[in-house]
Amino acid sequence: MIDEKIRDAIIQVRDRAKSKNINAFFTMHREKSHLLRIGNNAVSLNTSTDLTRLDVEVIDGHRKGSYSVMTDISSPDVVENALQTAVEKASVATPKEYKPLELIVEKEIKGMEQYDPALEELDPMVKTETYRKIIDETGKDYNYSGSWNSGSTEILLACTANKNIAWRKGTDQQFSCVLKDPVEKWELATFQTGWQAGEVTAKNAAADFKHILPVYHEPGFKVEPGEYTVVFGSQALADILRMLMWTGLNGKTYEEKMGWTSGKSIGDQILSEKVTIVDDPSNMNTFGFSFDMKGLARGFFPFVEEGKMTNLFYDIDTAGKYNRKPTPHNDSASLVMKHGDGPESPLEAVRNMGRVLFIPALHYVHIPNPSKGLFTGSSRFSAVLLENGEMRAPIFSSRVTDTFQNVFGNVELISSNDVSVNSSSSYDRRMPEATSVPSYMVSRGVKITDSADSF
Repeated sequence: MIDEKIRDAIIQVRDRAKSKNINAFFTMHREKSHLLRIGNNAVSLNTSTDLTRLDVEVIDGHRKGSYSVMTDISSPDVVENALQTAVEKASVATPKEYKPLELIVEKEIKGMEQYDPALEELDPMVKTETYRKIIDETGKDYNYSGSWNSGSTEILLACTANKNIAWRKGTDQQFSCVLKDPVEKWELATFQTGWQAGEVTAKNAAADFKHILPVYHEPGFKVEPGEYTVVFGSQALADILRMLMWTGLNGKTYEEKMGWTSGKSIGDQILSEKVTIVDDPSNMNTFGFSFDMKGLARGFFPFVEEGKMTNLFYDIDTAGKYNRKPTPHNDSASLVMKHGDGPESPLEAVRNMGRVLFIPALHYVHIPNPSKGLFTGSSRFSAVLLENGEMRAPIFSSRVTDTFQNVFGNVELISSNDVSVNSSSSYDRRMPEATSVPSYMVSRGVKITDSADSF
């Protein structure tokens, strides 16, 4: 539940600021995190974090000032000091050309729908034992590496515009394991996620490896540059989808004509009619927040419906600058790509399609040209050549360089099975985020621009 000492300290300072006509917004971010890494079949890092941050943002006419401090909010004085620093910074800030929109917590919200105390306090020994079981079951002749990040995140928002409090506490975990052949150097990868203890299992990881290991003992196949039918797995699909969103459906890039949808209008066909993309915080695959980090209440919000551009998302600064209505997507989104009607198995899906490339995940993904929607990434992990639905050979590291319009425009088939792909960053403050995507998507005419001569 909410820490009443922290809540009362923020409320007391908020009310005092309001009486002085200070326009302020308060964010409390509290995390309890644990990260375990393995390398060369042994634990290489085992670290925990338990901390609280306070962010205060002040708007003074056309000026804005903000201040962040990592501290224990032990009394109202801590909050007051942060507020006064933000006020001082606002007073000397360069005025913006537009008047920033007031930050408002739209609704009184409290949520713990995806919180599991057992995951919050997960014993690191559980993690080490899980990796040990994977190694024992899959084989000790390989090198194993990976990471497992888990913990809880608590957010509390308050503002001087009203008395609403938005609060959420939730748990999440992000698991990966990479198996590498010490001689041939090929790599397999498996990923799991969830918000409850017990959702990550050694059994599932070992099964993923053992399913694909036999074909990886066959000679490798070099993919010549050209156009191919490609089965993108969930990890690759989620990565491409997030890039597609930020470069094509982002109000800032759209207004500045920097994105690949510049020149398009709401209602235009931009992707295949098989593709529907929405923001849906009620989807349990997404660690859904019912509010964003600027206090806007979140709900079902369509971006692309049957390939047609339906909405753009506007952060509050971009909305103020371009006189648009802000959407509840400030630092958070619950992206969902609607499933299709394809069979559960990707091998079954391509049984009559001849030669097909299966790319479960992409590595080192970049966007060489956002205005053209051009992205690139390497296959690296677990990629396989398929022939009429049968795994024939592992493929050498191959580079996809293509546009979102082509990959999501020439869709042949989409899985009927949805999965959760954790996209949280482990290099900044904990902010659980996951994308719900079909377990695979088959696209025709995907461009392979380069291939290595080995793994």
